[in-house]
Amino acid sequence: MLATCEKRPLSSTAKLLYFKRLTIVPTLLCVLPIATLAQTVGSNQNAPPPLGKLVDVGGYRVHLYCTGNGSPTIVIVGAPYSVDWGLVQPEVAKITQVCSYDHSGLGWSDDGPEDSCSLRVGEVPAALKNAGIKAPFVLVGHSLGGLVARLYESQFPDEVAGLVLVDHAMPLSIVLAPPVGNTSAPSPPPATTDTTVLRGLDSDPNFSHLTPRERELHSWAKSRKHTARQSTVETVQQCFSELASVTKEQLHSLRDKPLVDVSTDEERSPDYVKFQAELLSLSQNSKEIIAEGSSHYVIIDRPDAVTDATIQVVRSVRTNSKL
Repeated sequence: MLATCEKRPLSSTAKLLYFKRLTIVPTLLCVLPIATLAQTVGSNQNAPPPLGKLVDVGGYRVHLYCTGNGSPTIVIVGAPYSVDWGLVQPEVAKITQVCSYDHSGLGWSDDGPEDSCSLRVGEVPAALKNAGIKAPFVLVGHSLGGLVARLYESQFPDEVAGLVLVDHAMPLSIVLAPPVGNTSAPSPPPATTDTTVLRGLDSDPNFSHLTPRERELHSWAKSRKHTARQSTVETVQQCFSELASVTKEQLHSLRDKPLVDVSTDEERSPDYVKFQAELLSLSQNSKEIIAEGSSHYVIIDRPDAVTDATIQVVRSVRTNSKL
């Protein structure tokens, strides 16, 4: 296995950390209610205009936002909303086409069927096909999106040319911290080795690096009422179970497809480091980039690391070369 590791030094825009990881590994992105003016807009009936377009995926529509031109097409899955990739998508779009998407019930997407891992995986190829977006694809999966990306590749291996996994989720419990300023909300229980405390992406100091309009749209999206969402813990457990049944612990299940694992240095416990090695073993053409000074929300703490990882995979795909 070709597995190299490089550290990306902390940039001048990412020198603040917004929380101390209390356990062995980060898990999933969480959507927490906040009190903003955007909460007066609680449904898609009076939603702001979408960034992209709404694509039918079988009786309901999901939001797909594509920018740039070129091949392979980057497909972004993970993070709460498509608008949250505002520090990454424009940079990658300078060299190729990039599409971010909102899962049903999130952002501009319609409410869909009852939430599940298989639904999350199935919506992505359906949206791409119905929007006329052609393979090959490089999938960029953040947190839970890393599982979605891997399951997508296992089902459609001929469509996926490479992957970028950004602080890939792990099957641990989650404790949602109360919104900032909400003193009446109960405090989370003391963390254990099985629990991770996460705040919303908008609690990260680097959330301010998104444009005012992007922050406003994030707040609007967060204010939507979701009708068919299941807990992220349930979804992760489903995805890990489905992935285990598909891969059956195959070594190099991605063969020699380029894979870049973007991890963080917030707390590199032995279990966390071991998991990164397991991710790298998925491909014979893999490397790790450590986003120094980043929390779980690498896409706003260290967008340069995510951009660099994606560009490296694109170049590897285009030249059919090692990373």
